[in-house]
Amino acid sequence: MQNNRNLYSSEVRALYKIFKSQLPNSIILTGQDTDIISNIAKNLASLVVSKKSINNFHNFEDYLLNPVHEDSNFILKIEPIFLEDKQRFKKKLYREDVKYVNNFFSTKDENYQKRVCIINLIDDLSLDAANSVLKIIEEPNRNNHFIIVNQNKSKCLKTIVSRSNRIFFGKLNYDNFVNYYKGSENEEYLNYLYQITNGSSYLTKQFIEYNFYEINDHFKTLLTNKKKVKANTANHYIDYLHNFKNVDQAVPVFFNYLQLLINDEIKKLCNRNENNLVIKLLNIYTLIDSLNKKNITFNLDFENLIISLFHRLKYD
Repeated sequence: MQNNRNLYSSEVRALYKIFKSQLPNSIILTGQDTDIISNIAKNLASLVVSKKSINNFHNFEDYLLNPVHEDSNFILKIEPIFLEDKQRFKKKLYREDVKYVNNFFSTKDENYQKRVCIINLIDDLSLDAANSVLKIIEEPNRNNHFIIVNQNKSKCLKTIVSRSNRIFFGKLNYDNFVNYYKGSENEEYLNYLYQITNGSSYLTKQFIEYNFYEINDHFKTLLTNKKKVKANTANHYIDYLHNFKNVDQAVPVFFNYLQLLINDEIKKLCNRNENNLVIKLLNIYTLIDSLNKKNITFNLDFENLIISLFHRLKYD
């Protein structure tokens, strides 16, 4: 993937104005494309603690949009925790997961060294963890700063928002989107991903990472021709998902991809007035939504969920 100097130019310019004035105790970066926004947050943190002199906007923009700079002892990252035994990420971060933030900021430095805590994502914090962060924000220190990445604007405590500067990141335009992922996939498929994800870099990164391009045409054929669904079709898809190291993480992304693919097919069918097939696909969409929620909530055996899906495709 390639970075582009013009990615989020207006948002980065807003950050530059904040950076050149008195840096606030807390900055919230809100947007769907948390992959790119997280990199911006890390580079901004690196810039703050490095005390580098940035003389103009273009230098600032280049610094933020380059690959992530080196870590520093003066940067603390609060990020999703991967559970090795369960091969999935912890669903929420709790008070004990953020307890060392206070110690990090309490460390005294002779040279008034700035320290930055990056929270990526604040959406994953439980209420007690978020309140612990709020307590620190409420006791500002000019050398201590939070840079908070937030995907869903409603999942950030209003009290934290009221004490922070917030910048909203919109979706990438088509040219920047394609340029950012150039080399990862062919442009025709990137165009398709831009359409079905509404330009979401967050979703696109996941879909490319799991290489769902391989099943794209085949699954679309199954949607419109149930005779193509064979007795072993479900097993083929189960084997396909088992190829991923973190299969528990891959399954909800897989279901999400199928829903977006179905949604795109429904739009095409509506234009052709194929109402019976539209109703069938709506039912399949609803089923996948139900299966995905059960998988996430109850951590069910995904193989049975896949079998249920293809049974419906065969006999609906």
